[in-house]
Amino acid sequence: MTVKTVDYGDLMTAIVKKQISIIGSERAILFARKVPRISVSDDGTVTGGGSKDGLSILCQQYMSVASGVAKMLMKSAIAPLIAGSPLELPDELR
Repeated sequence: MTVKTVDYGDLMTAIVKKQISIIGSERAILFARKVPRISVSDDGTVTGGGSKDGLSILCQQYMSVASGVAKMLMKSAIAPLIAGSPLELPDELR
């Protein structure tokens, strides 16, 4: 059995998809596509450019709209992915 290593793109995808369920696909993807150097598919999957800096900027995008609520939702979206992961999280997700 192969265990997939979680990367920043996976965390970003989880956050975008959580935001889609809350604010709708059009708005959630619009905010995600404002993050420099990442690619986001129409279903909210981050297909390229995932990084710690990108994750930080993505968090800031959603927090500019919903602040504390967005932070809580983002943290819950990535919680299952980061259990035991060595990835360093940006300040926005601590």
